[in-house]
Amino acid sequence: MLGQIADIASLLAALGVFASVAVLAYELRQTRHQAELSNWRDVLQTLTDYKARTQDPQLAGILVRGHADYGSLGPADAITFGMYLEQGVHIYGNFLKHNDALSVKLVGLEGAIANHFHEMLTTPGGAAWWAEAQARKRFMPGTYEVTNALLARRAAAGGAPVTV
Repeated sequence: MLGQIADIASLLAALGVFASVAVLAYELRQTRHQAELSNWRDVLQTLTDYKARTQDPQLAGILVRGHADYGSLGPADAITFGMYLEQGVHIYGNFLKHNDALSVKLVGLEGAIANHFHEMLTTPGGAAWWAEAQARKRFMPGTYEVTNALLARRAAAGGAPVTV
């Protein structure tokens, strides 16, 4: 009789351990999911804040002139234009890096970001700045690879927007 009670206790202990592991796995999955959502909210807020900066008429004027002819900007405006584009490259590069790390990608947003990248870096001034940034080695090599591949993909499509 005592042996049977011991067997039942061992079985209950094993079931308890299994239930604990299952609950722990569920909690870890929920925590990871919440962290992903939090990271995405941060990325989207950063993107929103970045785009909202163009509501400043002075910055908007610099961007319009810079995209038309980067070489015609004075030194201060060239720095402003370049830093704005550089910040965009970092934001979009981080988005693409994080989106690749997700098990389920954000459908549609990658294409929208790819298209914005293209628009930002293929205007006459944007292209001149991007060529200068590459020559000066302003970014990590992976940034150039991702960005140039994205630009090439859009060019191969005859300039048609990317859908991802």
